[in-house]
Amino acid sequence: MVHYEVEGMTCGHCKKTVEKAFAEIGKEATANIEENLVTVNDTLTDEELNQLRNRLSEDGYSLGNVK
Repeated sequence: MVHYEVEGMTCGHCKKTVEKAFAEIGKEATANIEENLVTVNDTLTDEELNQLRNRLSEDGYSLGNVK
């Protein structure tokens, strides 16, 4: 399991939005609002990270690095 920092999640809707963004690129993810983390089964490629950063920034979230 790999954990990535996500800033901007404040509620259950945020959690679902972040998880959906990961699902759109074929990655199953679990977001944790309290810890500002999202967990995926394997490390994301640079391309996947860039896609997700762009997608999540559209909704007001910031995807950080591996934590």
